[in-house]
Amino acid sequence: MLLLQNNLMIAIVNKGQARRFVDIARKAGTGGGTVIPARGTATGNFLRFLGLGDTSKEMILMVIEKDLADKIVEEVRSDGRIQGVAALLRSEKEENMASKWKMITIIVNIGYADDIMDAARKAGARGGTVTHARGTGTADDVKFMGVEIVPEKEMILILSEAEQAEKIISAISSLKCLDEPGIGIIYTQDVSDFKNLDPKK
Repeated sequence: MLLLQNNLMIAIVNKGQARRFVDIARKAGTGGGTVIPARGTATGNFLRFLGLGDTSKEMILMVIEKDLADKIVEEVRSDGRIQGVAALLRSEKEENMASKWKMITIIVNIGYADDIMDAARKAGARGGTVTHARGTGTADDVKFMGVEIVPEKEMILILSEAEQAEKIISAISSLKCLDEPGIGIIYTQDVSDFKNLDPKK
């Protein structure tokens, strides 16, 4: 496995736009990325502000240098046909710099995303992105008729202003449905940059 020390860029775009985004990124100099189907949870005025009217989304993950990320975002905005947002998660080298944004990531057993987003919205979150995943499974996993059951997971990403993040995390952590041990995890990362991909925003 190749271990890279660059930044992780996460772009969330409307369904069907990831391929165009990756094509633009390749022309800008990246080797490609990973595309994951997802759904948006933003509602109301914030959804309209971001230009994200469709709840079916695609999430693109790319490990790149900041300068290249800036170039990709600039070229996507110039293209004018992709709606969405892009966030650049902070690298270790930038650890001591203050960050205006936080990426809150919650990984839980399937079926809890709506409860989590309800709590997050009440605490000030404007929306989030949900994607499906699966647990990795161990010999201690529950077995059904001799077959290992690997629980399906949901991964929820919430981009938040740094000062609001603790309130959102506290609201999610206090949900009674998450009291069961091993039901999920929550963690945050600093976001070094955040851009709307729509040139009109």
